[in-house]
Amino acid sequence: MLTPEETKVLLHLQKATFAQVADVVQKCFAGAPAEWANRVIANLEWLNNVIVYYNRAGDPLAVQITEKGLALARTLRPRLTT
Repeated sequence: MLTPEETKVLLHLQKATFAQVADVVQKCFAGAPAEWANRVIANLEWLNNVIVYYNRAGDPLAVQITEKGLALARTLRPRLTT
């Protein structure tokens, strides 16, 4: 089961399949601490819904939705609009 925050990320990435982590954090978690947003993204990565690209220091730079994540996002959209 996904949290509302994870759902926001998947639905955002359904439109833009590849995005910088800073953009995702700004659009999905405005005002939230970066560490918390990174934790949500890391959980989606652990569930194989996204691929996260890191810099040499280990900080997340970009995120890409996987086929599994796209399929899941398609099932979530009808629930959020009703």
